[in-house]
Amino acid sequence: MRKTTIIAGIIAAAYSFSALAATTDAQVKPLTATAQKAANTADYLVGKTWVTTEALDQDGKAIPATDESVAGFFGLANYEKDGSVKMYTPEGKLKLQGDWSFSADGKTRTLTGKNDKGEVLFTRVVENIKVTPDEYIYRVYPKPDDKSHYADIVHKPKTAE
Repeated sequence: MRKTTIIAGIIAAAYSFSALAATTDAQVKPLTATAQKAANTADYLVGKTWVTTEALDQDGKAIPATDESVAGFFGLANYEKDGSVKMYTPEGKLKLQGDWSFSADGKTRTLTGKNDKGEVLFTRVVENIKVTPDEYIYRVYPKPDDKSHYADIVHKPKTAE
């Protein structure tokens, strides 16, 4: 009788744990396929130094790096897995630090620039046009209210020298 009671107790405990686990699993919602794809796409940026290679206008024509509408976007960027980012001038001088993230659908990137004390200086949201392991292109609008004129900022991973 004692063995039966112990076995029954073990079975009851196992049942309780499996019921609890089933309840917990039901409460945790998996990422949607879109959110999972966006997370994977964002991972393409991590672990590389990205170099701005060109800026193109809405007609596909090159905009000189010296043009004030795009000059600030040229340089190097390091996106970290923890959501931090550092950006440098083309000469390698730190020009920005802060946080970055992709929207759940992967359509936009948000960049929050911070000073040395961690205080927010600005937040910029750009449209992601192309995100692959070999190229990252985002779109900026010189005049936010005018979507007919824009610049696509093109980046490629820095190659070993």
